[in-house]
Amino acid sequence: MSGKVKHRRFLGSRKLRSFLKDREGVTAIEFSMVALPFFILVFGIMEVGIAMFVNRLVDNSVISAARLIRTGQHADINNTADFKNSICGFMPTFMCDTDRIVLEVESVDTFADAGSTDSLYDEDGNLKEDDDLTYDIGGAGSIVVVKVIYKWPMMTSALNLALDDNGTERNLTSTMVFRNEPWE
Repeated sequence: MSGKVKHRRFLGSRKLRSFLKDREGVTAIEFSMVALPFFILVFGIMEVGIAMFVNRLVDNSVISAARLIRTGQHADINNTADFKNSICGFMPTFMCDTDRIVLEVESVDTFADAGSTDSLYDEDGNLKEDDDLTYDIGGAGSIVVVKVIYKWPMMTSALNLALDDNGTERNLTSTMVFRNEPWE
């Protein structure tokens, strides 16, 4: 009997060695270990690129909408809602949502008084509501500051790669400072 046991052990170790030497499927196993981090990185790069593209769209839309105020063509832009609609009018409709826009238009005395978009946040770091923000386009020759934040939804929030505190949106900012033309 001991000869049969040795023979079975010998067959078992031969199968084990054969199994350990077998290289079929190694590439699939290695790819499965590398695939998830690779696709997360590629997806993240694409998403940041799209966010930068949308930020340029917001900048160009703010420039075009602010030009209506600067040149005195603001007859149809009397409040924040109208200005938001004007901004969305210069963007592709599927990309713009007026509910995602936080906007402040203020008239200042000097260019040095033009502030950043920090005034759009409250003490806790949350974006203010429209009722708490000013909309003053000034008169002819006035210095006007247009501050816009567009809340762009980010997909990477599902992966906990948050770019801000709430983790679902990236705040795309655009600021335009100009002196109104003498349109009166």
